[in-house]
Amino acid sequence: MDDIFAIWPSLAEMARDMGEKYPTVAAWKRRGIPARRDADVIAAARRRGVDLTYEQIGLARAAFLAPEREKDAA
Repeated sequence: MDDIFAIWPSLAEMARDMGEKYPTVAAWKRRGIPARRDADVIAAARRRGVDLTYEQIGLARAAFLAPEREKDAA
């Protein structure tokens, strides 16, 4: 997910672009971006000139969640 968050210079700017409050976006950084917001993230990235795809978000989400899955499997 770090690659996605790196599109924005700060969480505050991402929050502003997403029409969210800063604490919400800060929680996304810790927990992952909710899948229901994927389209909004793609649109906000596009407004910044970045072509982000659902596939890229999905791969980022899978990598982000992999440590949790490994922990649960143990």
